[in-house]
Amino acid sequence: MARKTKAEAEQTRRDILEAALDLFHAKGYARTTLEEIARRAGVTRGAIYWHFKDKVDLFHGLKDEIECSTETRLEDLLLLSVNGLSDIRDNLLRLYRNLENDEHFKKYFEMIFFRAEFTEELQPMLNQFKIKLHRLQQKDTDDFSRLQKAGKISAHLDCVQCALALRCLIIGSLHSWLIDDGGHSIVEQGGALIDHFLNSLR
Repeated sequence: MARKTKAEAEQTRRDILEAALDLFHAKGYARTTLEEIARRAGVTRGAIYWHFKDKVDLFHGLKDEIECSTETRLEDLLLLSVNGLSDIRDNLLRLYRNLENDEHFKKYFEMIFFRAEFTEELQPMLNQFKIKLHRLQQKDTDDFSRLQKAGKISAHLDCVQCALALRCLIIGSLHSWLIDDGGHSIVEQGGALIDHFLNSLR
């Protein structure tokens, strides 16, 4: 058998990730087997093991692929510049537009919210997610504190509580939109909620 080119190998990897996302989204992580993923991708199980150590590694690969393509990795989010409330608004609306316009991104979030059973083997990923939320909330706290010192938000606000409220607003908006299955625009309605919240900080 002829050896696959680098481009062919990368296409196989993408096909496996696509099949995994479809099946994890449809059946849940725990109920999906590597055999099913291989059949959906049109490859052998050996091809999966060539690219991934096991199902957990495949799940990590899918997470990394989605987050890298949408610039939602922790390192990307921590680098977002915030010099005013409008920057917070713009950053969140960019996330919401990605969700509305990118079906893979939407499927990924639906899988994480509703179909990823964080069993013992996925516990390290859940721990990473908790750390990510903690660091993002700390960044938001620091951003609000800096804006407060610059006189751009009220001096009477508790910046820790502001950061927590923003995180709850984001997660709540995402959850509501996903439950509604696209019945409303998260850009429009989520954006209106963001505006209302940010205006209350002035």
